[in-house]
Amino acid sequence: MQTYGLVPSRNLIMAQREMLAHAEPITVLSSFGIQKTMPQNRTDTLVMRRALPIDYSTSTTNGSYGAPQVDPTNYQLQEGVTPSAKTITYQDVSVVLQEYGVLLKLSSKAEATYEDNIPADMTQLVGEHMATLQEMIAYNAVKGGTNVMYQGGTSRATVAAAPTLNKLRQAARMIESAHGKRVTKKLAAGPNFGTSAILPSYLVFMHTDMESDVRNLPGFTPMVEYATGTTVHEREIGAVEQFRFITSPYLRPFLNAGATAAANAFLAAGIASTGSNQADVYPLLIVAEEAWGQLALKGLDAVKPIYLPAKNVNHANPLGRFGYVGAQFMKAATRLNEQWMVRYECLATFLS
Repeated sequence: MQTYGLVPSRNLIMAQREMLAHAEPITVLSSFGIQKTMPQNRTDTLVMRRALPIDYSTSTTNGSYGAPQVDPTNYQLQEGVTPSAKTITYQDVSVVLQEYGVLLKLSSKAEATYEDNIPADMTQLVGEHMATLQEMIAYNAVKGGTNVMYQGGTSRATVAAAPTLNKLRQAARMIESAHGKRVTKKLAAGPNFGTSAILPSYLVFMHTDMESDVRNLPGFTPMVEYATGTTVHEREIGAVEQFRFITSPYLRPFLNAGATAAANAFLAAGIASTGSNQADVYPLLIVAEEAWGQLALKGLDAVKPIYLPAKNVNHANPLGRFGYVGAQFMKAATRLNEQWMVRYECLATFLS
């Protein structure tokens, strides 16, 4: 609980300084994917349905899972003969809403006498933390995909090199073989639910540690050289061929999960703390249109803010000794088509 003496007041210590900047949320994945809203007082489960293409195939040959396997000879008509009729097939993907909440507590003395507006600051921090939670929910869903490539190895434990353009092209080949489409829209800014158009591309979401390696890829074009208004996200750093790269410090690596790293070659968090020289493995999430979806936190009824002033007296707080600031919301994210996304695991080069 925030009390009057927990953080020294500037009045008490006679100090004058600017309020320190704090970490604000960085949302990248939460701005993409299929966006759905759940009406209130219905259910906690949303079923996303798609009609499968005619001649839909479950074969994984050459990465063509889900791509129609069409043989024109099966559709040749014989004179006087009615062809066999086919039927439509649907595929359902269910996603169950989960409830999340953050709660901060403050004393009546801190609320009444501290020179900073603690309830207002708490409200801002809670709101920002809601966005952070959204991003991590989306990241945990997307990074769990089953379509995986490893740089320099055949498993996470054998990943041994930085990303290459050749591997990115392999990822695009896999997605295109499954008829994946390039991303053309994102969640629009503002309080109203909706989307806005972007230039068609495959989006690559990655940790900020990977920026240097991506900039070293052949043909990399930095964002500053784009035409005005052609970026897909404010966190975009540039493009290579059909790929657009978006960074976030929230897209954390798998620490000490890769192959043995030579000294000062690749990032390895355990070298300083545990003496381990296993490299950290970074997932690059390469996604096509509608590869995944989420019940979006959007609109006034999507999040329920809470502010209970300390002066509110009730059976649990008979003397008005404490108050609360918090928020709760319901959200879910799910993968809709595993073959339209690739998790490309690689290493980040050490910078000296």
